[in-house]
Amino acid sequence: MIMKKSSEFSQTLPFYLFTAGVFLIIVCKDVFSNGMFLDGLIYSTVSKNLANGIGTFWNPHFTATCMPGFHEHPPLAFGIQSLFYRFLGESRFIDKVYSLFTLVIVGCIILKIWNKLGYKYGWFPLFIWLITPTVFWASYNNLLENTLTIFTSLSILFYLKSQESNKYFFIFLSGITLALGFLTKGFVAFFPWTFPILLWLFLKRKSFLKSALDTALIFIFSLAPLLLLILLFPVARLSLQTYIDNQVISSLKSVVTVHSRFDIIIRLFSELAPAIGLCLLFLIWVRIRKFSTMLTKENSKKAMVFILLGLTGVLPVMVSMKQSGFYIIPAYPFFAIGAGILMYPLIDSLFIKMNYKSKGFLVFKWIGYGLFFLGIILSLYFSNHFSRDISKIKDTYAILPEIPRGSVININPDMYDDWSLHAYFGRFKNISLDPDLKTKRDYLLIKNIDYSDTLIYNYNIIKLNTIDYQLFKIK
Repeated sequence: MIMKKSSEFSQTLPFYLFTAGVFLIIVCKDVFSNGMFLDGLIYSTVSKNLANGIGTFWNPHFTATCMPGFHEHPPLAFGIQSLFYRFLGESRFIDKVYSLFTLVIVGCIILKIWNKLGYKYGWFPLFIWLITPTVFWASYNNLLENTLTIFTSLSILFYLKSQESNKYFFIFLSGITLALGFLTKGFVAFFPWTFPILLWLFLKRKSFLKSALDTALIFIFSLAPLLLLILLFPVARLSLQTYIDNQVISSLKSVVTVHSRFDIIIRLFSELAPAIGLCLLFLIWVRIRKFSTMLTKENSKKAMVFILLGLTGVLPVMVSMKQSGFYIIPAYPFFAIGAGILMYPLIDSLFIKMNYKSKGFLVFKWIGYGLFFLGIILSLYFSNHFSRDISKIKDTYAILPEIPRGSVININPDMYDDWSLHAYFGRFKNISLDPDLKTKRDYLLIKNIDYSDTLIYNYNIIKLNTIDYQLFKIK
């Protein structure tokens, strides 16, 4: 038995290394580089502040002058990420490490779901998932959807476990993880509620009434903990109410970021283009090699369960005109599993005939090892490069040593909408930027192009090797 497992491990390891290697080659220039998407940078700042006791779990803090009470989202992801800062320090790499951590956890859950469905070659759905552009982009940009995907994927895994043993315990866990998902990103976490009905609709393994009862139980176990929080803890109630008022209701009423509600569908198909292309290649291969198409038809219903599950995570986004491609990140693991199931018989028929002692497999094995280690080396090599905001980050590094930690400094009022400037100063040294020039602070920051005697009156320039900004100290 041990020998068999060892043999299977040596046969499958090259495929996992190849998958990881392709992913690392794709992201190597950005995965540890300096700079981050604005949203992720803000979340990093809020989480780091929480680790340092600045703000509380239910009242997170961005900066003293910009969203001092940060209620744009529920706080759970900030609480989890703050543990990384607390135990690993405040290095800029912690932001990227946490993003990668969430990716690895989701990958493990995908494998667990895949194995629970009775399939081999777990690297295959992983490969489909990891080549999705928004997925690998999110892996180094610290989005809340990264953490949310852990909880939505766990919910599906726990429900599948409930079909085998300890039914009510695992259904309870399936609901609880969705409650945690809500505390991470709000109502978008609840789309796995549809899973039991989709299983009934396509696989008919239990009656509709039993499937409906399972859905009802997951629904109850999702909402009950949230209701208890709201009823028992006024601070939690106020925090979540503020989030709903500021973020949910406003986005439904007035915030518009797209031209059409169907933009998210167009974005979905563009993101799934690599997976769709892979499916088409396999269909062409079937035609050429004349495989029996009955093999794929036997899996089509199970594949549809997961593809439609993914769609239930996408279609509700159309309710709002505030849309972005990364909102639907939690749906991609299920599209990958669905595509993997659809192509599984073809993969299986190919690998059953594979000679693992052949020269061809040996070449592939070394390619897998080579890509994996090359990906690691390149990721480390590019770790000191800049992926965005090059001049702003360089100026920030030059300016921050001159200002005491925790200070509030003046800025030109025209600079207040530069959110990434707030985030970099807050992230690296907890410095807040105040546009109210009537309140004279010890330091003033302006852009070179804004230089005027009126702005710098009563200030002396601090000569620094900066590109776009100048720092002054009050006389």
